[in-house]
Amino acid sequence: MDLNEKNLCDLGLKVKEARVYLATLELGQSLVTDISQKAAVNRTSGYHILERLCVRGLVIRTSGQGAKRKYAAEPPAYLLNIYEGKQKNLTRKIEKIKTLLPALNNLYKDKNKPVIKFYDGSEGIKKVYLETLKSKEEILAVGDIDEWENPVFNKWIRQYAKKRAARKIYERGLITATEKSAAWVNNYPATKKYSHFRWLPKDRFPYLGSEVDIYEDKVVVVLLKKPNYLGVLIQSAELARIMKTLFELAWEAAEKYN
Repeated sequence: MDLNEKNLCDLGLKVKEARVYLATLELGQSLVTDISQKAAVNRTSGYHILERLCVRGLVIRTSGQGAKRKYAAEPPAYLLNIYEGKQKNLTRKIEKIKTLLPALNNLYKDKNKPVIKFYDGSEGIKKVYLETLKSKEEILAVGDIDEWENPVFNKWIRQYAKKRAARKIYERGLITATEKSAAWVNNYPATKKYSHFRWLPKDRFPYLGSEVDIYEDKVVVVLLKKPNYLGVLIQSAELARIMKTLFELAWEAAEKYN
């Protein structure tokens, strides 16, 4: 391999540090002035760079003081020793992190501390719904179908429903009884096996413009009315448990879909 500044820069040296190091290797024990001249840097910069290289273990002070101070490069094999030492140190740190991860995860997943995430815009809503495809249990939903029928979501929500069915994730939904809702349910053959609906009376729930989904320890709320598209994911076992209880009460009272 050609010996050049770039190769040394790839090892973490700056350009001038690489030049000074190469000059010191080539000259052997030399004055700061000579090394600086060889490296094409001024004497003051050369002195500071040599001191930094001393700290790195690449260069040593050999004799003299002030203007008479001389420096010499350590044997090139020291480069390998230095980086092998860094590698061992890094390996130790990685192993330490691995031992700490369980405790750190327990703090991160503190069941008594809800985690709330916001997802802005139509793309944010799509992103929060893709999160539901990771569910290991059924999804409980409350909302209306009308806003899903707008051009922004129409095709996408059907693809989402197919993906959910492909993953065999069941959904029970309480939806407002509208013509669009009925059409949606009737044209749901690809996912019907994994979707069960009951009606919310239109006279009491004429328009929601939003949806709530509950699964595992999560509650998702989405606002589907343009231009205020917003998704909120709340991870809280306690809140999810309460919302599931309320859903079951509503489910028992809702009209069954024929």
